[in-house]
Amino acid sequence: MRILSIFRLFFNLICVGGFLDTVLAVGDGEEGNTLTSKLVTNPKCQAQIARICGKKSEHYEDLDALECILNEKRDEADELSDECNHQMWLYRKSITESDGFLQLTTKECKDHFKHQASSCFDQKEQLETSLVDCIVGNKEHFNISRCRTLVTRLESVIFGDYELMGRFAEKCLNDITKFKCGRNEVAKKDSSSNKLPHSQGKTIECLSDKVQQLDDQCAVEILRIAELQVDDFHLDRALFFACREDREKFCARVSAGNGRVYKCLVKHKLETEMSSECREQIFRRQRLGWHDFRASGIVGTCKTEIRKYRCRRETSSTSDKHVRLSQILLCLENAAHTGHEINRECLYEIKQHRRALLEDYTLTPELLSACISEQTNYCAGKGVNGNTIHCLMALAQSRDMDMRIKPQCRAALENIIKIGDISSDWSVDPVLEQKCLPVKEKSSCATAPPNRVLDCLMNLLVSDTNQGPDANAMTEDCETTLLQIQYFISRDFPLDSVLFETCKDDAKKLCGATTAWSPDPDNYEPSRGPLIMSCLFRNIDIEGGTSQVSRPCADKVREIMRRRAISVRLMPEIEEPCLTNLADFCSEKTRPGDELNCLQDHIMELSPNCKIAVSNFTEMEMRNPTINPYLYKYCRQIIDNKCSEDKSEDSDLLQCLIELKPEMKKSDDKKCRASVEHLQLLRLKDIYFSPKFKSQCHEHVVRNCQYGDNGRRVSAGSLVACLSEIIRNDTLMESTPRISKGCRKQVRNLLLSKIQLENGQLDQNSVYAVCRESVKELCPHVVPGGGRILECMSQSKNRDWLRKGDENCYKALFKIQQDVNNDGSLDIHLQRDCSTEIKLFCPGRTDDLVSCLLKASNQVDKGFNAERCGRTLRMRQIEQNSDARLNPRLRKACRSDISRFCPNVQYGEGRVLKCLKKVYVSPPKSMALSPTCKEHITGVMEGAAQRDVRIDNALYVACKEDIDRSCQGIDPGFEDGDGGKIEECLKSLFHNRTLKFVSCQEQVKQMIQSTLIDIHVDPILNKACSLDLIKRCDGVPPGDGRLIGCLLAVLEDDKVKKTSRLSRECHDLLLLRTELFQQAGSSKLESIQDIVHEVQKSPHKNYFLTVAMTIVGLIFIFGLFCGRATRRRAEFKDK
Repeated sequence: MRILSIFRLFFNLICVGGFLDTVLAVGDGEEGNTLTSKLVTNPKCQAQIARICGKKSEHYEDLDALECILNEKRDEADELSDECNHQMWLYRKSITESDGFLQLTTKECKDHFKHQASSCFDQKEQLETSLVDCIVGNKEHFNISRCRTLVTRLESVIFGDYELMGRFAEKCLNDITKFKCGRNEVAKKDSSSNKLPHSQGKTIECLSDKVQQLDDQCAVEILRIAELQVDDFHLDRALFFACREDREKFCARVSAGNGRVYKCLVKHKLETEMSSECREQIFRRQRLGWHDFRASGIVGTCKTEIRKYRCRRETSSTSDKHVRLSQILLCLENAAHTGHEINRECLYEIKQHRRALLEDYTLTPELLSACISEQTNYCAGKGVNGNTIHCLMALAQSRDMDMRIKPQCRAALENIIKIGDISSDWSVDPVLEQKCLPVKEKSSCATAPPNRVLDCLMNLLVSDTNQGPDANAMTEDCETTLLQIQYFISRDFPLDSVLFETCKDDAKKLCGATTAWSPDPDNYEPSRGPLIMSCLFRNIDIEGGTSQVSRPCADKVREIMRRRAISVRLMPEIEEPCLTNLADFCSEKTRPGDELNCLQDHIMELSPNCKIAVSNFTEMEMRNPTINPYLYKYCRQIIDNKCSEDKSEDSDLLQCLIELKPEMKKSDDKKCRASVEHLQLLRLKDIYFSPKFKSQCHEHVVRNCQYGDNGRRVSAGSLVACLSEIIRNDTLMESTPRISKGCRKQVRNLLLSKIQLENGQLDQNSVYAVCRESVKELCPHVVPGGGRILECMSQSKNRDWLRKGDENCYKALFKIQQDVNNDGSLDIHLQRDCSTEIKLFCPGRTDDLVSCLLKASNQVDKGFNAERCGRTLRMRQIEQNSDARLNPRLRKACRSDISRFCPNVQYGEGRVLKCLKKVYVSPPKSMALSPTCKEHITGVMEGAAQRDVRIDNALYVACKEDIDRSCQGIDPGFEDGDGGKIEECLKSLFHNRTLKFVSCQEQVKQMIQSTLIDIHVDPILNKACSLDLIKRCDGVPPGDGRLIGCLLAVLEDDKVKKTSRLSRECHDLLLLRTELFQQAGSSKLESIQDIVHEVQKSPHKNYFLTVAMTIVGLIFIFGLFCGRATRRRAEFKDK
């Protein structure tokens, strides 16, 4: 045994060579070489190794014992003695040198090393670096597991003490001294200090914390060491010792190697159970990884992709010896976004690094240095887990310019968000995940894939969250976080991964964008983002042409624009020029979307640049109204159910909603109405906000209307007034239309907006603004909306008041009445109350809608609602018959008759109708009304008799006082029609000769005489004799008095033959009517007795007596003077 020991000593002396001066004899109690004497059996260490490692020395190899001592956690009481420490350090140093390392290596591994890393054995190479350093640096090339394991174990020995790392001690000596990173002093409980020979990586830890401040040579060495440590948790001694217990807690089942333990710890680094020491070491490792991608662990999983897509070549420059992880991530993300294949493990690795970046703002020195003042002043104490980064995001959007982050901080923050690529996987942002996870889980976003979750959450902001599975899902915290992220995404086109994927080809073709997601990772520039988006939006609907953008991209752009419209902050093209105006006009508008609406409401008061920006957006919004988030949110159900056919023409969709406003009666529809009215008002403010009006009517405007000074932009409302006047006059004069059909339609659409906007404060040129004071006087309790104000003002008593008291209002109101009566689609009151009837009986009808509904008014059994629609229809008849200019049916039916019989009759107060009625009852010789006019007058008189006496305006105006005085008990309100009772009352008064006014007598006489022309104008007689007409006059055609003539003939025949073929009711009423006919026809007086009789019966007999006595008096006076003259002449003749 003694001989064998001597042999081994001799052999080791030859191998170690340079350590002969330190080798001493074994067993004499002095220092000896540890390769000569096993550590585990060395008397200076044997007992201590057994105590610390818990195994007998014969069960250990020296390297095992060394690893145990280095890896075992122990306090100062368990520390090795100085003698053992020294023996152990000598052993560590010897095996890190070439000969010692080769002695540990088996023949198999030695051959493998020479084959796989032959350059390490070259003499010239060894002059530059040691054999061990070279072997360790080429570890990735070794594929024999035993050999690779040996190198890994050797690394753990090396990284425990910087003096064992070849060139490291030499290259970093100055920095070690400068930053005091030598062997650390460990304070003992007795306050004495001893140097621990095994520094456990403290020197490396100290320098890596200051890597940005190191000399270039030392920084290279530190990053190289970090690269070597990345694959094994044990190699980073500071990390290993700080996280040993945390590993057992979080990663007990994770096997060491390939960085698995480290990655596991990274996952749990923000959990409260993790020790602060371990968390700090993880952050340190991550910061090193961001300096050099090879120190981050990404090479192990993404090596193929990095090489395949030339990420190192594309990103590094000659001045950069180490490629930053951010550059590699941008390169790989660019490959993924442009459709290239990335393996699943690599994608997961990329995600983990992106999340780490958004968690800890200190990982990137650029952000840390650029935002130091903002972080100190406004975000101090926010800590990690993404809170500081979101604090900086909020500062970037602040309206307080003093609080806004500096440009260099903003640029660094934009770069972080670019690398983070939140839209491709929402979970990489810890703050977003924390704030919005509850929203995601209880909404329709629960099933969305990671790259669609952000999209889905944003859509919740513009969806009606009071209905469906998303009801009340969104929270204020989640909304705030979403808008912070969207602020940056809206400024960089590729940052919205779904938008980029859908529209990259269109953006390249139409907007000159590149198809690369990150074309220049070293000099990333987000400023073109808003320009590309605006470009795509403009090309969706080109005036006079079709969209040049593909359908999927167009739909996506509309969706994105709709989401961005909820906040001006998401629209940089508006926010930047409008910051001052936002402060002046909209400082109190804090809810999402209010700011943009506010700017649009004050568009005429904005500064020039802001006005241009808001106008440009509003023009596009009018061509694509679905981008309005509130219109889309609150009107979505109506759009889907009733305007789906108009989706292909987006600008027609708004018109569809406008026409449906009368049907929006539910409380749930209130917000939809408000959204529609906001856009209606905008359409009236500027001709450019009405794209179809501008294109269809441009020629007519230039030809017929004053544009203003120098062709400046004018309101569409003023141009509509001009064109509608021309249309109205052409209609009234029945001349060839000067305005094209397309333009007339657009004028009608804008007129409808002017009529519907009953708040005069919205449109200062509307009838409601002109009549504001009169509305307060006449309709104080009427709630605006649904045409109620217009209907109130249009009542005859109010029109009479306006005619005398507010001429401007009367004229404005009359013009609106003309437009409404000429086009039924503008009659919002009629459209609302008769919507069902219009759909059933008059679908698509706009002109002369009243006439169509009148024809259907007797079809109650088929769905006509006489109570609701009939009442409104009756009111419209009354209004139309008050003035022929409001009555298109009258003008159409009696055009030639008006010219022939009433050429000099002025319009207004029912004068034209009165003239035609007179001709109807008493036509001149060989002259009569045309059949169409006769039919119309019959209809008017029939309607007045059957439904409401006010329909016959001439009769009602003439007899109003008599009706109020003598017929009040019949139907004071005239709400449901009187069935002819009012006219029966007037006939009774006429029969009794108690009518007060001659004009009323004349109208009642015409009414009585009209029965001789058509029995239907006498509803009571017609009803009483209905069965008799069937029995006795069957086959007799109606009209021209034939039916009443038939009944009178039967009555006369019964009188002669003394029979009673007529029913008692018909017989008695017919006898009464005969007396009225005779009384109404007794205008031909044949004797003085008839005159006296008529005068005596007249209620104005005193008037007639006075007139008669006056005439007699005049004759008497004339006789007194003229009689003497004739006598004198006679006397002269006699002479």
